[in-house]
Amino acid sequence: MALSDHEQQLLDQLEQQLREDPSFTRSISEDQPVGPGDGLSATRVVIGVVGVVIGLAIVLGAIWSGIWPLGVLGFAVMVGGGFWALSSGRAPKTDAPSSRPTGSPGPSTAQNRKPSGFMDRMEDRWDKRRGGQ
Repeated sequence: MALSDHEQQLLDQLEQQLREDPSFTRSISEDQPVGPGDGLSATRVVIGVVGVVIGLAIVLGAIWSGIWPLGVLGFAVMVGGGFWALSSGRAPKTDAPSSRPTGSPGPSTAQNRKPSGFMDRMEDRWDKRRGGQ
């Protein structure tokens, strides 16, 4: 399906804006997994699914036997297995460089905190635009 002239013009404008802001492009590419082992691990997913199945079996056994504390334990095992399956197993990066130069002006709260994620950077950019900086 071909783009209309207006849609093609908007796409060209977006591409031009992205080329003019290399720091934005760099910051987005830093947040994405880049190689094998950076995303979900098959081993962790399998172990997590096994944990969820075992937890479900414990919950069903608790229902069958009428021992409710055992059901709570089974639920905890299920949640733990799901968390294990979906986590990457690595500590988050805390030494990422700030997207703002050290001498740039900005709100005092933004200078005191280090942007830690995509939404923080977007909020900082919004604050700069709204403040006229």
